[in-house]
Amino acid sequence: MVKGRKQIQPRTGVERAFGQVIRTIREEELQISQAELEKRTGLNRTFISDLERGIQGPGIRTLLRIAKGLETTPCSLIRRTTRSKFFEFPQGREAV
Repeated sequence: MVKGRKQIQPRTGVERAFGQVIRTIREEELQISQAELEKRTGLNRTFISDLERGIQGPGIRTLLRIAKGLETTPCSLIRRTTRSKFFEFPQGREAV
């Protein structure tokens, strides 16, 4: 028997903040299910769940599909993500 990998949900970070934003729009503003968002975007419901929990991060195409499915703009999603209480600016190498 193969054991599945345990997925650890991040407490903060870009992915967590983005997930919180899409869940808020989906549940509170549009009042739609993950299954309905799946229909609107063509993304798998399990993947949508992973996005909302911050386990996965979206690529540019996914960001565009989600924005369209949530009846908003990619710019609005990113702006709201940076304003989330979970957002932490990504740490990286310093510019040369």
